[in-house]
Amino acid sequence: MNATFGFSPQRQTGFTLIELVIAMTLMGLTLVALYSGLRLGLNSWDSGEQRAEAVNHLRAAQEFLRRQLAQSMTVYQTNDQQEQTVVFVGGPDRIEFIAPMLTHLDQGGLYRIRVETGDGRLWLRWRKYVRADPEAGEQQETVLLNKVSAVEWAYFGSEPDDPTGQKPQNPPSWRSEWTIAGQRPLLVRLNLNLGGQPWPDLVASLVEGPQRSSLGVTVQGL
Repeated sequence: MNATFGFSPQRQTGFTLIELVIAMTLMGLTLVALYSGLRLGLNSWDSGEQRAEAVNHLRAAQEFLRRQLAQSMTVYQTNDQQEQTVVFVGGPDRIEFIAPMLTHLDQGGLYRIRVETGDGRLWLRWRKYVRADPEAGEQQETVLLNKVSAVEWAYFGSEPDDPTGQKPQNPPSWRSEWTIAGQRPLLVRLNLNLGGQPWPDLVASLVEGPQRSSLGVTVQGL
């Protein structure tokens, strides 16, 4: 009797070299995608932090300017023609006015405050106001904002009354420069571009109310 014996070879388990290469390639691609997403998220987070910091800095600078303009005063001085003119300069890229400094700076009295641009910055410069000599005293300065690419001041007001006592016919309007020597504007507007990006306008009201300062200067203010 013939017996036939059959052998069934056992199937070997494991990965071939090609399968290992494919698996490592897929894992590498997955890690690259995860790293790119993580890096993009971190960059977005940093950009958001920088944006939030810039917004907070801008708001602080705008609030400071709004407060200084709101408490500014109409101070009159006599020119060479013995005419009463107001100490106020309003140009398209700078503004100058009289106001008390913030109390927490421990600087009492009135100051001649100038806000202007230079070297891509918004500068605040001030000195003690002396009626006899506007340039007296040491000027101090600080940077309010950096990366300023454009600044535009505007002034809202009406023409002065006619010498005969008649009111001006033209209604109040905005203008890029204030040239009326005998009065201040009603409103002041500041338009800023930081890093080439426009920001919301700052609008401040110059409120008037008669009073007399202790320096013997006739003023009108808050």
